[in-house]
Amino acid sequence: MGNTHAREDQDLKSESHFSDHEIKKLRTEFSKVADEEHTITKEQFKHTLLNHVQCWSAGAQYLFLERLFDAFDLDGNHKIDFREFTHGLSAFMKGTPEEKLELSFRLYDIDKSGSIEPKELIRIMSQMYSAFYNEDQTEKIRGIVTQIFEDLDINGDGSLSLTEYKLMALKEPMIIDFLEQFLIVPDK
Repeated sequence: MGNTHAREDQDLKSESHFSDHEIKKLRTEFSKVADEEHTITKEQFKHTLLNHVQCWSAGAQYLFLERLFDAFDLDGNHKIDFREFTHGLSAFMKGTPEEKLELSFRLYDIDKSGSIEPKELIRIMSQMYSAFYNEDQTEKIRGIVTQIFEDLDINGDGSLSLTEYKLMALKEPMIIDFLEQFLIVPDK
């Protein structure tokens, strides 16, 4: 088992933005909560990252961690193994703008279809807005989403591909900074 971990850790070092020391530390923390299959559930994931993700409200934090888990769970088995955990954290914490953009795309792509439909964007935005506002923002959100799709759905298929989403980020650079606002950077 130790040999397998050493080999995987070397692979992860070359595939991620983490050092040997950071990967070993991540593995130690991950192993504390992982089951016998070396995976963690959504609840374990949220509990593990709770102190490392900041939001303007507990509801927004809960929603963000829910979506982040789904974005990390690349094989869709509702569990995250150490490789998925490391790759996801690498993009989230240390990723290039391109990697962060792809991760944020997966946050919005609820059904993992490879594109974002208006209903997905409306759902996420409604949930985020509800953490801020007491009154219903549905019509305002629908208007924003309609405008986004009119501007960026280049091929007119009613959804945003990753390419179209990247164009949105060029038009609105705040999209790239989206993930950064949730990350708590430890004091050095």
